[in-house]
Amino acid sequence: MQIRRMTESDRAELNELYLASWKAGYKGLLPQDFLDELTAERWEGKFLDEGSFVVVKDGKIVAHCHARAADEPKMRGWGEIHTMYTHPDYWERGYGSAVFEQAEKWLSEIGFDDVYLYVLEGNERAKRFYNAHGYLPNGDTLCCDIGGVIVTDYRYVKRL
Repeated sequence: MQIRRMTESDRAELNELYLASWKAGYKGLLPQDFLDELTAERWEGKFLDEGSFVVVKDGKIVAHCHARAADEPKMRGWGEIHTMYTHPDYWERGYGSAVFEQAEKWLSEIGFDDVYLYVLEGNERAKRFYNAHGYLPNGDTLCCDIGGVIVTDYRYVKRL
């Protein structure tokens, strides 16, 4: 297993990882017709910056985490785990934890003491993962329109 920064040449493979992750991870949580219509191009051009890390196993990208300075005005001065996905074929093997911990380490190195992320309502797998890494909900919510349905994300926070 290798953990490294994402590169331009990773884009197509990363897009496919996201597609597989969304279709499996959000099944029953997001509208099925929305998931059925998703294509890998949805993620084209995203995440290529210094806070984007991948795990490579046997020459294949199996996990990705994107960290950044908080995008929300309310959270200025915080770090954010913007995205965190592992290919479903590699769930629960430690690859997600490895890349997630690398992203947290990077956020700490660039000066963030507090970090937040969002968890989709009903996503019990994600809740367990983030709780195991010390994140707890703080009561903040974010509502989004996904496929014509309003869904709720819960903010989870941690002090590094």
